[in-house]
Amino acid sequence: MKGKKTMTHASQADELREKYYHSMGAALTEEGNLEEAVVFFQKAIDIHDTPYAWYGLAQALSDAGDVAGAVGAMTRAIKLAPGVPEYYHERGILLGSLGRPDLADDDIRMAVSIDSNYERIDTIKQAVRIISEAFGGPVLPGDVKGTEVRSKELGRLLDEIEARGRQMDAVFHKPSCPVVQCPAYCCHFTGKLFLHGVTVGPWKLQSLRKSLNEEGVPEEDLLETFPLAQAQHGERLFSPQDIMRRGGVASVTFPRQKDSRLGGELARDVPKGQDYRTLMWISENAKPCIFLADGRCSIYDVGGDPSLDSCASFLCMTGFVFVTLKYLGLLNDGAMSSKTMAELNGIAIDALIILASDVYGSEETVASNKEITQELKTAIELDRSNHEALCGAVIERYDILRARHDSLADRLIGAAGRKIARLFKG
Repeated sequence: MKGKKTMTHASQADELREKYYHSMGAALTEEGNLEEAVVFFQKAIDIHDTPYAWYGLAQALSDAGDVAGAVGAMTRAIKLAPGVPEYYHERGILLGSLGRPDLADDDIRMAVSIDSNYERIDTIKQAVRIISEAFGGPVLPGDVKGTEVRSKELGRLLDEIEARGRQMDAVFHKPSCPVVQCPAYCCHFTGKLFLHGVTVGPWKLQSLRKSLNEEGVPEEDLLETFPLAQAQHGERLFSPQDIMRRGGVASVTFPRQKDSRLGGELARDVPKGQDYRTLMWISENAKPCIFLADGRCSIYDVGGDPSLDSCASFLCMTGFVFVTLKYLGLLNDGAMSSKTMAELNGIAIDALIILASDVYGSEETVASNKEITQELKTAIELDRSNHEALCGAVIERYDILRARHDSLADRLIGAAGRKIARLFKG
């Protein structure tokens, strides 16, 4: 039995090394350190021949100018995961740049045949950017945040803006997803939960122990521990506060998983991520967290510390759109309840595009945002220069423009809401 445990730890250590190399490759690609990124992706592939590592390698090679090499890497990703549309779409773009429009068109058609939304993928990605900025971006321009001001009126204005930001954060940080048809995809993982960063911090662990002790449930029935000494680079993958010494060894604690698997039928309708990419950690072999019951993870009910950031903060694209609709007062729970998960995934995309094109990305809204942002910056510059009277006049203009902006938003949201309501009737 002891040998079996050691083998399990050895296997998990390999999984963590692969995750480290893959994560480093992705980070280095984003930083533009492409030569090093290629090395790390290749190290990840040497441990596990995964399609997402080949996809990452293809991106790094493409950015480095090795388009032919990128096509080869993407072809390997397709061979390993032939049902992922973005692999064909990305290879099609690469082939087009190599002067092979015939092959590129074949790949684009293949992507569309798997997911018809790839006919409008550029529109979807643009809509994602617009809505993400509207509901997840900074509430103040970067050069304004944290500014100390003399004017009480300007201070009041900045406080109001910060308060709106906190309200938004309360809605979209660890939100309660209204998609009741979803089999809690956010709590299903292919592989151990700790491989995905779902770990329990010290305060949450203390609360859990107290609760489990009161219920007479042994801790080891619900929680597992992994010694990081078993895995090279393991400590770099977890928040320092989640690494605790257990039996004198630096370790992470994480929830166990149930034995049941998601299965092909439920896996078929898995939503996309918020960037409209396939969720690589969910497959038909994904297993749920042991705390999941009736579509809800009960671990958040224990103690005041949320702890499991990566799990609690995750929202798929469908969940994000429906949380947004709920926040805007555009969600019809009755109409929603009769829809399947596949239908809701489709409605989410259409609603996302409507909100982006008709409301937050409309010419009127963009111009209004630019105008009020400029007035705010002007007020701060005048405050810094000690021009109190001029600053006051600008703040008055800002208040007028802000009221017009809010009125515009209400009008556009109302019109968009009527369009979105028709989606549920289709």
